[in-house]
Amino acid sequence: MSETDVDAARERVIEGFERSAEIYGLSRSYGRLYGILFFAHDPMSLDDLAADSGFAKSTVSTAMSELERFHMVHRRSLPGEGKRAFFEAERDFWRIVQELLDREVRREIDTMTRALDDAEAALETADTERARTDLERIRDLQRVYAQSERLVDLATSASADRLRTALSTLSETLRR
Repeated sequence: MSETDVDAARERVIEGFERSAEIYGLSRSYGRLYGILFFAHDPMSLDDLAADSGFAKSTVSTAMSELERFHMVHRRSLPGEGKRAFFEAERDFWRIVQELLDREVRREIDTMTRALDDAEAALETADTERARTDLERIRDLQRVYAQSERLVDLATSASADRLRTALSTLSETLRR
């Protein structure tokens, strides 16, 4: 296989990352930059990423901040490089999913749980039909969020292999 073939294969994957970024409402540039880092053997600086991607350094900086927030890249310091930031891709996609669940989904669950608890407390003493109906709906939603929290706990504490085994066992049980 020639270097040209290798480059073409890498480019197909990087274009896939671009399309994936778009699916999640991000700029295609984020996907391209992640793809460049995915294939990099060493951490890359903002200057290196700008040069390899053709994007402005400001675009690269913004993208790295967002990709860090999504736990897709990690900022590193290298000995002898002073304060210059370097980045590397997180290649363990299960780890990315776990981090997103733990930080982002859990935050949404906590926000809604507080709102539902406050609404429940306010409606518990009300005696109108509307209040009782709303209270019933709120309690149903509280159960959904409690189940969601347990699912997030399970997903963020289990390895991908362990979770896959548990789901396979559950699937077999349900088919019987």
